[in-house]
Amino acid sequence: MKKGVDAPLVPIVFLLVGIVGMVMAVTSGEWTNYLFPIALFLFAGMYLYTSLWGKYKLIKRVVAEMQLDGHEQVLDLGTGHGAFLLEVARRLRVPGKVTGLDIWNRGDQSGNSTEETQRNIDQVGVSDVSELVTGDMTQLSFEDNCFDYVVASLAIHNVKPKASRQQAITEAYRVLKQNGHLVILDIEHVSEYRNQLKQLGVKEVSVRHAGFNGMYALLSTRILIVKK
Repeated sequence: MKKGVDAPLVPIVFLLVGIVGMVMAVTSGEWTNYLFPIALFLFAGMYLYTSLWGKYKLIKRVVAEMQLDGHEQVLDLGTGHGAFLLEVARRLRVPGKVTGLDIWNRGDQSGNSTEETQRNIDQVGVSDVSELVTGDMTQLSFEDNCFDYVVASLAIHNVKPKASRQQAITEAYRVLKQNGHLVILDIEHVSEYRNQLKQLGVKEVSVRHAGFNGMYALLSTRILIVKK
């Protein structure tokens, strides 16, 4: 399965600044000057681990908790290489289907494209219950109340400005069926999502930390779940 590094410029910056810091530490001869570049190398390592391995373990656990019976209609916002989509699709059977929506921005994830994700779908053998669409999560083309689950993994924080993120949450909630569930994994703006959902009339919003497999250096992934 082809994977991509989330926000690939971030670990590159960690590594480059770490290398510069290490050169300066060697030149200075002071052992304390090694601490900063070593910390940056550790951050880069944590970031790459979570991006390429940890988040997949996290998503597998979250999908298992969803207890899908196989017939659900699921929308995956910002699907990228399909980490969430594929884990859901493995548990579906026709007429169940998971739709992966993305604008396919390579700045959000390295190698991000419909072609790469479709190859992942074909490789796993779930093309009969999967569909990819190009679209903007702030202007969904789907009708109201048509998905049993709407999920998003490390995607909505890329939407800017704040008003557009709020619109993305509103749209996700709009297309969700009554008694359906919204599941969001993200490293930023989770309190903002919770506030927007409460403005939409949601009374109970569950938020918890994802643990080590969701750590992007110093940023911790949180899991938000609501029932419509």
